[in-house]
Amino acid sequence: MRIIASLLLVLLISCVSEKKKSSGDISEDVALIEREIADFHEALKQAYNGIPMNTDSLMDNFFDKDVYYVTYWGMTEPIDSTKSRLRHALPGIKEYENRLESMNVKVYDGGAYAFFILRQTYSLNGIMMDEYLPTTFVLERRNNRWMVVHSQRSADF
Repeated sequence: MRIIASLLLVLLISCVSEKKKSSGDISEDVALIEREIADFHEALKQAYNGIPMNTDSLMDNFFDKDVYYVTYWGMTEPIDSTKSRLRHALPGIKEYENRLESMNVKVYDGGAYAFFILRQTYSLNGIMMDEYLPTTFVLERRNNRWMVVHSQRSADF
């Protein structure tokens, strides 16, 4: 009986330890996802403000090659169309600023989602734009990184 009680105690302790480890891993993953999203939007800000960079490579670094982006105007486009649209928009955008608000990340084993508000202001061909873009990313763990496998935006016109 003592052996069974000892085994149960060891099992219970290992479960509690595993739960703490998993909780710690989850909070590390949440922080990593938040940092990756912030890094991506900071790089976009640099590109929009004239710092030369390969925006296709930037997108490839954060988004899966098969991702579809649901735009805030209700269209679905493959990432290659998004890349093309970004390349063509760069010359007309000036004074670009952005900030992320209300970041909410949930991690589930090898998957996660992130919801946040992207606020961006910029001049597009001389016209000032102010956008409020509720955004959702669905992510998948890839080694020590998280890749966006689905992206969706809404807009408050």
